[in-house]
Amino acid sequence: MSKFSLIPNPTFSISVSIPRAGAEDGKLTFTFRHKTLEELRVMDEELHKAAEGKKDLTGPQADYLMEVIDGWALPDEFNRDNVIVLLKNYPRAYDSIGLAYTKELMGIREKN
Repeated sequence: MSKFSLIPNPTFSISVSIPRAGAEDGKLTFTFRHKTLEELRVMDEELHKAAEGKKDLTGPQADYLMEVIDGWALPDEFNRDNVIVLLKNYPRAYDSIGLAYTKELMGIREKN
């Protein structure tokens, strides 16, 4: 039985399903940073401010993901430029990553 601690692990890893046109969803494992609800609230406010009036949201979305992701299981380096490539090539990636992160952070797990 695992021990409980008031201080969570600083990172956790989960696989995220990313929709791909003409193919089955791709699975990509991310290592995420643990954030408190207050930190997420502030980050959400900053994202909305940065996105205000912009047609292309990949920059603000990439900045947000760079704050919560610590790395990924790809041979390509994890950096802002490559996150933007991911977001531009897979339009649903941001939603899929954000939802998976939030569900795991909140402990919302689906039973098979």
